[in-house]
Amino acid sequence: KATVSVLYCNTNMEPLELHEDDKAPEAHATGKTWGDVPQILCCMCGVGIDSNPSNMCLNCLRGTMDVTEGIPRECTVTWCRACERYLQPPKYWSHCELESKELLTLCLKRIKGLNKVHLVDATWIWTEPHSRRLKIKLTIQKEVFTGTVIQQSAVIDFVVNAIQCEGCAKIATGQEQWGCVLQVRQRVDHKRMLLFLEQLILKNSMHTDCLKIQSEPDGLDFFFDARSPALKLMQFLTSLSPCRRVDAEQLVSSDLKNNTANFHYSYRLEIAKLCREDLVCLPRDLYKQLGGIGPYVLVHKMFSNIVIMDPTNLNVKEVSNAHYWKNPFLALGTSRVLTEFYVVDVEKIPGAVNGKFQLADVTLYRIDEIGSGTEYIVRSHLGGILREGDSVMAYDMEKINFNCDDIASYKPEQMPAVIIARKHYPNQAARRRRRKWALKFLPKVKGANLTKAQEQKEEAALNDFLDELERDEEYRRNVALYKQTDQMTTTTMADPNEARVGLEELLEDQVLDEIDGASSTQSED
Repeated sequence: KATVSVLYCNTNMEPLELHEDDKAPEAHATGKTWGDVPQILCCMCGVGIDSNPSNMCLNCLRGTMDVTEGIPRECTVTWCRACERYLQPPKYWSHCELESKELLTLCLKRIKGLNKVHLVDATWIWTEPHSRRLKIKLTIQKEVFTGTVIQQSAVIDFVVNAIQCEGCAKIATGQEQWGCVLQVRQRVDHKRMLLFLEQLILKNSMHTDCLKIQSEPDGLDFFFDARSPALKLMQFLTSLSPCRRVDAEQLVSSDLKNNTANFHYSYRLEIAKLCREDLVCLPRDLYKQLGGIGPYVLVHKMFSNIVIMDPTNLNVKEVSNAHYWKNPFLALGTSRVLTEFYVVDVEKIPGAVNGKFQLADVTLYRIDEIGSGTEYIVRSHLGGILREGDSVMAYDMEKINFNCDDIASYKPEQMPAVIIARKHYPNQAARRRRRKWALKFLPKVKGANLTKAQEQKEEAALNDFLDELERDEEYRRNVALYKQTDQMTTTTMADPNEARVGLEELLEDQVLDEIDGASSTQSED
């Protein structure tokens, strides 16, 4: 049964409430009363009432005025029984929980005539989940006479029409369901940069519109049913990595009579062939342009631009994405060619500090030649964290075979004998099984071109990425780490000099064990 309330307004459009005993109402907003109101006869039933703008009694107003006229009492919403998504006309499908705000918004858009009234409230009325019926109670207001506003409530029934969406229909008939694919590629011998981007995609939920994610030897393929979500993800990735874009399209079918066509769109993002801690020899022109840095530098950060650092003087420069792709330069050495050295002595240089880096002269021996091999005195940027007896991973320039034409443009004395890349924790690999934290990964399917050797290489790259997260607190700041509940009971004494992740950095996740590909990694505390 619909309820009706009548609001009268004075000359200043301040609401005055009309009581059911038909006595002179009071203006609650102003605290004043009407005073002596002349008596008139109701124009409908002839009952004596106080004068009001409608000249009708309350009962006649209830019986004659219906502000819900023109609003349908029954509507239809379209729902896909396969993927359980609701249709947002004209062609968008979205996941909505029952009695959720999203589904309420979708249903209100299906009601015609709401733009002619003022919607005060909309609430759900409970129905059986399997009944294919939805009920919403609306409270609306409308001005029927000058200064007279009627508020009325009504119940709208929605019938859930179950069909198959276009994507599910294509799956059922064996057709290709994607309309756009985004191919992310980085042609290097590891996937550390791609793994980092994968964590950022997960943390920001940028993969929710993907139909399928396919793993390839040198990247990932994201399949979408439309171009707009692919462009959104592509814009997100270009803000996080130095890359260039290539577009293509292929005609699938066309209708010459209706002048319509169906295309498959393809976008390709090629990421720069560099990664953190890579050794780079700057091209001669770039070396002159930057000034005060190089020519042998380390890649410090990778985002939309490339940040490089000279470990011998702590100078940091930024190479723009556009400048890099005009004249790309490759890495002289990656983490695969690092050699372990033993630190004999560290002599800090006073005042040579840049953020967390401290310049120092470090005395080194190769780990297998301690006391008998060649002694190296190297200027390094890690003087703040290195101590006597530590181990470091460095580029041994005497043993690396270089394939770079830019080296010939510099003098031989400009090339240092050893360049330290990072501090090394010898027992980090042995502690991988005892880590108390884990990561989530995208639900990927293996590509047809992925061999077993490439899978082993990906597993090694994953272990290197997890070790890097454990070593660098700044690097893992943008990555979501989750607790391993089955490892929380283990108690081990932590070495303060070892790389570890604190429990305060971990997130709770009760469904972590159910996620495919979740890494069972753990850090000592």
